[in-house]
Amino acid sequence: MNFPPTRWKILHQYQTELELWVEQATEEHIKQYLTEIHGCVYPDDWENVRISHMSSQTHIFHSCEHCLELISAILTISQLSRPDLNGLLCDRKL
Repeated sequence: MNFPPTRWKILHQYQTELELWVEQATEEHIKQYLTEIHGCVYPDDWENVRISHMSSQTHIFHSCEHCLELISAILTISQLSRPDLNGLLCDRKL
């Protein structure tokens, strides 16, 4: 008998798919996706999303329930193959 996949298997498959997408996506597309999953639609909304997720003490982007998996994928891929993404989730003004 075949059982449906567990929640963890589905989440793992989703995480793998996100990581593959992040590896190929442009920085602008990643920003656009992060903006859209927070219910924003305009490219200028990226700055509002970034600021609302930025810790004032550590100056590092903190995820929320909307972007937890995507932020994890970005961090993973930035360490493995795309160091250019490191600046996406921190305050570049420092």
